[in-house]
Amino acid sequence: MKKGDARGLSTIIATLLIILLVILSIAIVWGVIRNIIINNAEKISLGKFTIDLEIVSMKQTAQDVNIKVKRNAGEGELEGIVFSIFDGKETHIYEKKNITLNPLEVKTFVVDYQGQIVSISIYPIFVTDSGKKTIGNIADTYYNIINTGEQLISSGCTPDCTGKECGDNGCGGSCGTCSGLTPHCVLGECKAESGGNPNCSCSTITCSDKTCSDGLEGSCPGLLQPDCNNNQIMCGASLNGCNCGTCDTGYYCNGGVCSRSCLASDCGLRECGTLPGRIDCGETFCGLCTIQGETCNITSGVCFQCIPDCTNRNCGVDPVCGSSCGSCTIQGETCNITSGVCFQCIPDCTNRNCGVDPVCGSSCGTCNTLIGEYCNLAGSCVRDTILNNGTIYSIWPEKVGIYFDSEDLPKSGDNYVSYWARFPGSNEFSCLHIDKFVIPYIPEIYNRSYIKFVQTSSNIAPGDSYEIWETYNGCTS
Repeated sequence: MKKGDARGLSTIIATLLIILLVILSIAIVWGVIRNIIINNAEKISLGKFTIDLEIVSMKQTAQDVNIKVKRNAGEGELEGIVFSIFDGKETHIYEKKNITLNPLEVKTFVVDYQGQIVSISIYPIFVTDSGKKTIGNIADTYYNIINTGEQLISSGCTPDCTGKECGDNGCGGSCGTCSGLTPHCVLGECKAESGGNPNCSCSTITCSDKTCSDGLEGSCPGLLQPDCNNNQIMCGASLNGCNCGTCDTGYYCNGGVCSRSCLASDCGLRECGTLPGRIDCGETFCGLCTIQGETCNITSGVCFQCIPDCTNRNCGVDPVCGSSCGSCTIQGETCNITSGVCFQCIPDCTNRNCGVDPVCGSSCGTCNTLIGEYCNLAGSCVRDTILNNGTIYSIWPEKVGIYFDSEDLPKSGDNYVSYWARFPGSNEFSCLHIDKFVIPYIPEIYNRSYIKFVQTSSNIAPGDSYEIWETYNGCTS
């Protein structure tokens, strides 16, 4: 280029500008392509994970909720689980991190929640190839149809008898039984022959790791299931000794329910007695008083020297150590447990014709039980009347009958807790004590009141008649 040739200089500058624009365009395009590649790579990474979680059952205690989760077959490193509890109005989120749950393993997780439960959903937390922690899509939802306040009556399971005329329905129930010329149930069909080793059973009272070669009674091929009392045993051994699941780290199996582990560090400065609020840890979990004469202050958890104080007391127990201050020796005298003084007891049956007098505890008379009379707290002979009666609609658990519901039970107002139920004309000949009376919680889903007994089993059945009585004497009369 000749000196002073401005046109040649302009050409070079234009060329450089074009090159810069091309480089800038390439950078922009590469940035877009790179993000697409990264995002698609992440999706590919997520796509190869098939973490399949299932809520087997749940049980609500006074302190928390036990949720039994099974991980089905599938790839992926499970980092944690998100639990979403819906109470009918709001959703409560709880996250469990750094958990261990291998494929086909069952484990119970404890969530610190005491409110009402309509449903529980779970989401897996896993780690991608890039090391990023990601919350997956919803894995399973458990719907709680009936909330007793003590245990949750819903199997969370959908029975399936498709193509089956007998055997298990997948939820502990039955698809039918076999009889006559085809008495054997083989893979859901009634057969004349067992079709397998006679030393095997399809019953739910056998372990899932037992097969036909293990010498069990009955007949069927395949693996069998443990009996976990309709999935209400959340951990430990089942009724037949099989494993119903393990507890998450930091919890132990306490009578079939997972409870937080008892840690010595929780005792703090306490040197004796129980861990506050944790009777399940043992009455002497925080230590024993070993020096003679010392006793444990159950409130402070400190050992102290106990010196009995029977000042002005000649009977009963001293208020400091609980040791005896003596007894009444003169005939007709009794001990006032409050003052610790012996006094002459004169019976008082004023306005009472039965029961015991409130002063000395002697009899004021008896009632005619042959006509259904009993003595009430006021000391009068009375007869009860039926408060409610009707027909049982359904019972559960099946063949155990701890609960029953009825269209005839009131849906509001009445409360039959601590009352008694009688079943005339049925196979249940006893009066059963009522532990809970529950009115419909979500009428749109379930619109019958139901009763739970104190007893752990009964002989009642759907269609039986029932009567509700206020007292045991009235019920048995």
